[in-house]
Amino acid sequence: MKLISVKSGLLMIGLLLFSVIAFSAETAPVVGTASTRPGDYLGQILVSLLLVLLIIFVSAWILKRYGRISGSLEGHLRILGALGVGQRERILLLQVGDEQLLVGVTTSHISLLHRLEVPIEVEHNNVASISTTFSQRLQEALKQRRTGENS
Repeated sequence: MKLISVKSGLLMIGLLLFSVIAFSAETAPVVGTASTRPGDYLGQILVSLLLVLLIIFVSAWILKRYGRISGSLEGHLRILGALGVGQRERILLLQVGDEQLLVGVTTSHISLLHRLEVPIEVEHNNVASISTTFSQRLQEALKQRRTGENS
């Protein structure tokens, strides 16, 4: 997946360099002609600006489309709990298949602290239940507001 992004990025850089070279090709000045005015290059400036914006949007689309790397552990690897032990240090309880691991995470290192023999029962989807409760309350409030406006 990253290979596609790298190839696309190199292609866009190549197109940008080609457009700069193509637009910078000037004819030799002729003696006795009027000097160039800034308005003469306005078209080139606008085309270059549009090309740069197009490259940015295409790059963003490619990153959005292909940037995520989906692993084969999707759905089998979950964070059951987290504990902050410092400004940027955490201890995580991970569920990997049927096994639970206690992992220490810092800004520069991840290390296995302990492999749990007896799995800890953790209430699943605690955050999801909070968001579900919030969304249910929001839906109820919107329904009450609609019925109040219709009355």
